[in-house]
Amino acid sequence: MRVALLVFLILSLKSFSLEGKELFHKYNCSSCHAPDRRVVGPSFLEISKRYGQSDKAVERVAKLIIKPRPENWPGMAYMPPFDIPFEEAKALARYVLIESLKEIKKDRKNKSIEDILDEDAQFH
Repeated sequence: MRVALLVFLILSLKSFSLEGKELFHKYNCSSCHAPDRRVVGPSFLEISKRYGQSDKAVERVAKLIIKPRPENWPGMAYMPPFDIPFEEAKALARYVLIESLKEIKKDRKNKSIEDILDEDAQFH
């Protein structure tokens, strides 16, 4: 009985956690970032290209969401620190590095990140 209750509680808590895309909107990240283009800050494509898509990259970007380092993106607007739980920062980082790119690739007929960046000429 206790095990069933514990499983129920864990599943209930999981269902209340927000996904990365929802957090992107909740924290108004779109005012400075977009998945496929620069706004005030770098695009998710640029961020993913710089940090990668590994679990270690997700953790690193989550830490940078909470405590940004402006010297990592010279010439970009300063990103303020976000006082959010680490698990939310990780979900947001996973969206930035991985999930949003899946959406972009689907929209652009599965082209590689490099091809998409070249099309948009973000670095030229």
